[in-house]
Amino acid sequence: MQGNSPTKNWTSYWEYIPFVLCIVSLFFSRFLLSVSVGLMLLYTVWFAIKRKSTFVKTITGHAKSLLILLSVWILFVLIDGFRSTDLDAWLTEFALKIPLLIVPLYVLALDRDSCRIRNIWLMFTIITVAVALISTINYWLHYEAINVLLLQSKHVPIFGNMHHIYFGIVMSLVVWVCVYYFQKQTYKKLWIACSSLLVFMLHILASRTGLVAFYVSVAVFGVAYIWQSKKYKLLVVGLVLFGSLPLIAYKISGSFRNKVFNSVEDFHAVSTGEDINYKSLAMRIEAWKTSLHVIEQNGLIGVGSTQIDRVMQKQYRDDKTVLYLENRVGPHNQFLEMTMAYGWLGGLLLICVVGIVIRAFYKDSALLALVSVFLLSFMLESVLERQQGILVFCLVIFSFIPVPSKTEKETQP
Repeated sequence: MQGNSPTKNWTSYWEYIPFVLCIVSLFFSRFLLSVSVGLMLLYTVWFAIKRKSTFVKTITGHAKSLLILLSVWILFVLIDGFRSTDLDAWLTEFALKIPLLIVPLYVLALDRDSCRIRNIWLMFTIITVAVALISTINYWLHYEAINVLLLQSKHVPIFGNMHHIYFGIVMSLVVWVCVYYFQKQTYKKLWIACSSLLVFMLHILASRTGLVAFYVSVAVFGVAYIWQSKKYKLLVVGLVLFGSLPLIAYKISGSFRNKVFNSVEDFHAVSTGEDINYKSLAMRIEAWKTSLHVIEQNGLIGVGSTQIDRVMQKQYRDDKTVLYLENRVGPHNQFLEMTMAYGWLGGLLLICVVGIVIRAFYKDSALLALVSVFLLSFMLESVLERQQGILVFCLVIFSFIPVPSKTEKETQP
């Protein structure tokens, strides 16, 4: 039969090749990540030319609003080129940010109602679990040595090529992807097994950013689920579980316990005026103060994305910071990063992006929890200033944002 021809079967799968290559490369190869974005661009252009009417109908509702804001962001980057004194740095920045448009358009061109999207996210989940398992086994094999490093604000080594902070964020995100698909009644045992393993290993491997984002997302999920389902009796159970989980983790996980000790030391150093050098959280707070001082002086149009590091280092000197030169880190906050780069309009742009995403996902408690992971991560890390962060954000948000199904798009007049 024609419907089962090899050609038709192939064409029904080849469009997902860039997606699969991207999710695999996230953990292992930045070069292949760039290749995957290039393939996404090629497919998107082909789809837009061949099926223009369907493609236009895809860009609607919250997805359209979000794409407009991301286009404005790219416009900011382009305008930034006229005031940049370093052409190479600006070209690098443009290459970094252009996936903010390419990846969303590519994902919207796919048939997201197909089981293939679910299977791709299942693949991503299994890869995340596998990387976490290898990293956890390595931690157990070098238990004493790694625990000493944790007390010095270091991190548990992560297998592959993903930054440890981003891996903690990804683990938290994948937990809620599992919960979302668990609610869809497909592969329920597999989704619950993967999410349980990830929650367990999260308390061993994740940075404090990932852990804080996870616990905030758990609280958001609990409140949203109870409110939407009207099962108010679950509030007591939820509070008990929410309070018990970190206590159990503190008891059984040396890694989690050392991160708590390290955080207490950081807070103590900040509150008492002790030396904050080589204390991760304390250094971050100092960076936030410095960033705010830069914004106070350059809030109208910002300093330009390629000039943030230079201007911050100057501000550190002007503020007579106690941090050593190697400890004078960047903003570590996406909102501050955007405002420093493009002025108050840049900060407002990111706030609008987050607002639209929340508006799009608020009816589903699992997706709302997923969004809260991003929101908290934006407050503690400049997530969208790395290739991995941009791709994860775009793939996740545009895979789940509500749009008309491909069938609806093709049958609409």
